[in-house]
Amino acid sequence: MSAYGIRIKLALLLMLSCIPAIHCSSSADASSIHETELEYWRAREQAGWQPWRDPQDLPVAPLAHRSRALSHEVHGYYPYWQGSAYQDFDWSLLSTVAFFALELEPDGSIGGTHGWPWTGLVNAAHAGGCRVIVTATNFSTSELTTLLSTPAHRDSAVSKLVAAVQAGGADGVNVDFESLPYSQRWNFVTFIEELDAALLTALATPYLSVATPAVDWVGSYYYEALAARCDHLMIMGYNYHWSGSATTGPVAPLTGWGTYNVSWSVQDHITWGAPRGSLLLGVPYYGWDWPAEGPNPGDATTATASAITFAAAYAEGLSHGLLWDDEGQTTWYRYLTDSWHQVWFEDDVSLGLKYDYLKGEQLAGIGIWALGYDAPRTELWTALEQAFDSQTSLPGGEDAPLASTPFALEPIWPNPVMSGIDTHLRYTLLESTSLRISVHDVRGREIEVIASGFQRAGSREVVWRPGELPNGCYLVRFVSGNARAQRKVLLLR
Repeated sequence: MSAYGIRIKLALLLMLSCIPAIHCSSSADASSIHETELEYWRAREQAGWQPWRDPQDLPVAPLAHRSRALSHEVHGYYPYWQGSAYQDFDWSLLSTVAFFALELEPDGSIGGTHGWPWTGLVNAAHAGGCRVIVTATNFSTSELTTLLSTPAHRDSAVSKLVAAVQAGGADGVNVDFESLPYSQRWNFVTFIEELDAALLTALATPYLSVATPAVDWVGSYYYEALAARCDHLMIMGYNYHWSGSATTGPVAPLTGWGTYNVSWSVQDHITWGAPRGSLLLGVPYYGWDWPAEGPNPGDATTATASAITFAAAYAEGLSHGLLWDDEGQTTWYRYLTDSWHQVWFEDDVSLGLKYDYLKGEQLAGIGIWALGYDAPRTELWTALEQAFDSQTSLPGGEDAPLASTPFALEPIWPNPVMSGIDTHLRYTLLESTSLRISVHDVRGREIEVIASGFQRAGSREVVWRPGELPNGCYLVRFVSGNARAQRKVLLLR
C-alpha cells in the first residue's frame, strides 16, 4: 500500500473513532471560517448592504523597498468586507496581503470579484513594501471535481487569475480550495503547477501560496508535492472549535484539548513531507461566542456560536474578566445573561506563544485571518513587531535582557522541551555574582527554583528536568541583583 493509501486508512479510522469528541472545522460537518464569513457577507449584500468600492483605475505604483526588515513572512488575508480599513495599517509589519476573494466557478471563470481590482489597496501596500495577491476560492467538493478534472477548465482558471493579477497590478495568488475530494489530489497539484508556471511567465517576481487544512481528514492535500510548486503553504491553524461545536473550547489551542491542536497540525504537515521553511502558521484574529450550559471550559453548547472579532472580544473580556486556559494556552471569558455564554479567542499573549512556537519549529512565518479584525486596538500590531521585526526580535522566541546584565545567555536546548528529559541552560557569567534561576508560567507566577546562590565568573551549565508540568509556554528567568533576563521555553509532554 502506498504512503497515501496508509494515510487514508489511518484518517478514516481516526474519523470513526474520534469524531464524536472532536469539534474541528476540518471535519466533514463543518464549514471553515473563510467560507462561513464569505457566505454571511454575500447574504448581507443580497439584503441591501453596500460594500466599499475601492478605486479600480488608479495608476499602480511598483513595490517599494521595505522600511523595516522582517525576520519571517507575515501573510494576512484582507476580506473585501473590511472596506477601507487598510488605510490605517502599519504596512512595515506585513510582507503579503491577500485580497479575499475571487470566487472561481467550476468552468474556470471568476464569478464574484467583489470590486477587484482594488488599486487603492495595492498602492497603499506597495508604498509600504508589502506585496498584494488575490485569493482564489472554491469550497464545493462537486465544483472542485468539475474544475480540477477538466484540463480546459483548469486552463481557463489559470488564465483568468493571471489576468486579474495583471489588471490590478498585484503580485501573485493565494489558492484557497476547501472540501477538496481525495480523487482530485493530483489534479490539484497539477493546477498549482500550471498556475505557478503561468505566473512565472507573466510577472518578474510572482508569489504563490496555498491554504491547507488544520486536519486533512482523507489525504486530499499532498503537502510535499504542493510545497514544491508554490512559495508557502498556509496552515489554517484555527477553528478547532467552530460555530457548531457541541462543546465550548479554544479556536486555536496550541497544545492539549485532545488529539488535534496547532502543534499537531504543524507536525502533521512536516510528517507528510512539507519542508519547515515552506510553512506559514495561520492564526485567528477572531473568536466564537457560544451560549453554554455552564461556565466551565468544555461545557456543552446550547446553540450555534456567533463570530466575534478580536477588538470586540478583547473589550468585552476586559469588562467581564479575561481568563486563561492552561491546557490550550489561550484566552477566554464568560458572562451570564439569561444563560451562560463563553467566548474563546486569541489575544497578544496567546498569539505571542504561537509566534514563539513557529520560531522554535523553524517555520517560514504566519498567516492571519483576518487583517482589520483588531481595529482600532494596537495590541496585535505590537505583538507582530515584538516577534518579527528583525531589529527587535530574537530567534526561538527569546526575550532580550530586561536590564544590563552581568551574564550572557545561550539558547536553551532542546526547545521545545519534553517532560522528564534533561534541558540544558548554558550561560556565561561576566563577573562573580549571586544568581537565581527560576521557572515561571506566562502570567509570571513562580513554578520552580532551579538554582540560587553565589557563582564565580565563567561559563556555566545548569540541567533542568521538567516534572509533571502541564503543556505550555514557560519563562526561565535569570536574576542577579537588579539585572534580569529571561528565555521562553515550550513544554510538550
